[in-house]
Amino acid sequence: MTPRINYFLRYNLSLLAFGLLLAFFSSFGQTFLLSLYVPSIEELLDISNAEFGTIYAVATVGSALTLPWIGGYFDTIEAKRYTLMVIAGLMVALLLLSFSYHVILVIIGFYGLRLFGQGLMTHTSVSSMARYFGANRGKAIGAASLGHPAGEASLPILITLLMGVIGWRGALQVSAITCALVVAPLALFLLSRSKTRIRAYRMQHQAARNQTRKVDIRDVLRDRRFWIIVPVVFMIGFTNTAIFFFQLKLGEAKGWSPEWVAGSLSAFAVAGAIGMTGIGSLVDRFTARRLFPFHMIPYLLGLLALILFNHRLVYPVALILIGLGHGTGRTIKDAMLAELYGADIIGQIRSLFITVMVVSTAVGPVVFGILLDLKVSYTLIFSGVLVATLLSFLNGLRKIGKT
Repeated sequence: MTPRINYFLRYNLSLLAFGLLLAFFSSFGQTFLLSLYVPSIEELLDISNAEFGTIYAVATVGSALTLPWIGGYFDTIEAKRYTLMVIAGLMVALLLLSFSYHVILVIIGFYGLRLFGQGLMTHTSVSSMARYFGANRGKAIGAASLGHPAGEASLPILITLLMGVIGWRGALQVSAITCALVVAPLALFLLSRSKTRIRAYRMQHQAARNQTRKVDIRDVLRDRRFWIIVPVVFMIGFTNTAIFFFQLKLGEAKGWSPEWVAGSLSAFAVAGAIGMTGIGSLVDRFTARRLFPFHMIPYLLGLLALILFNHRLVYPVALILIGLGHGTGRTIKDAMLAELYGADIIGQIRSLFITVMVVSTAVGPVVFGILLDLKVSYTLIFSGVLVATLLSFLNGLRKIGKT
């Protein structure tokens, strides 16, 4: 660790820890953790996999449509109040799902978890890094985003153990209690320790705060920059979720054991963490605009490997490549939005792109599921995905100006 990075981490530790904390506990609303509750809820409601998939898609799309409205308040509400609102929403959603006995309550519960967990916890984490860090924005986003692979690596094991001891409802209730007794107090403490940096930002941008710009969605949709970034964001969310949702079926088609498939997931988490943090210094040096969309190159290579080869070693290698592309892309994209649109409206802008990402995570499993039901081979499905991803990469090569 260089002296410069060491100084950066020590001087900004509290604010970075705040971002890391929220990214970690956004896992409560992420697909990889919610999937653990699927068998119990399907048994409760006596529904099929396809019916549950529809319920999940409805809740996910609903959260995506709500997110721009609530996410935009990040630009106008004081940081502590906004953070408490998001954590409280996540806690209520966890409790609601834990007490659900009817399909309507299950939909509302999943809607809340997707909105406040996957959506707004991540949004608050990354937007805070993008706002309060200027020259070191890339390193800050990369460091805070380590909460995601940390959650992927640890929480499924803990939740599975909890479910084995106190059942799925009890596991959800313990998660809610954790939000109230651990996440909220710790988040407020870390923000209090970061008040010097937050106050400095407010003073520096007081004029902008007094006349906060309102983002007109129609203007954003007419902006060519939006249509350069969006296809890349959509394809990564679409493909990642579909792969993990049907990973056991993919392993069966390729002749890989379930244990091998599950064990290979750590390769994705580690590669993603390396990508998120490793690219930060390059973003700060060369700007995110210049690096976008080259993070798609390892991603494309990972998809190509899944198409061409069946050896079991291909899966962890492909996940490493996909994880590197995904991890570097998260840091680059979030830093680039602040570069292009300004930190003062990062909440409104970022929430629009999160909406695209969340919709893509709902659409991916549905499309893959339909194609698999039609007996379309994985080779053909991934070939189509590869072509679409390659087109998004080529589209992303267009020059992105600041204005």
